[in-house]
Amino acid sequence: MSYEKPIITGNLGADPTLTFTKDGTAVTNLSVAVNKKRKDGQRTTTWCEVSVFEKQAEVVCEYLKKGSKVLAECSSLRVSLYIAKDGKPAASLNATAERVVFLDSAQDHTNGVSQANNGQAAEEVSDIPF
Repeated sequence: MSYEKPIITGNLGADPTLTFTKDGTAVTNLSVAVNKKRKDGQRTTTWCEVSVFEKQAEVVCEYLKKGSKVLAECSSLRVSLYIAKDGKPAASLNATAERVVFLDSAQDHTNGVSQANNGQAAEEVSDIPF
């Protein structure tokens, strides 16, 4: 028996947009930046594209924006290869969310400022690969 349950936590690199499939199913794709600090002090970012479906897609699109901190419990993890802006090959992870948790407070979503990390503005992410 096999089991796969990736959990992705990070900041949105772009505002989510809501689209619909031909059969009317709501879909939102989230570009999530997972930032890590290595032992040598270098920071690395792994990009994950998380697809959200149905009612949850509508709610995510309504309440989240660029910079929002999220946790996504996912399934069906996949790897996509692409050419980065600097011309070098790169990869991103793609997953389908079963559940998305908003990690910013409700107040942060209404006043136009993302205040993750104890009131400090979330790090702006500008190098979105997709």
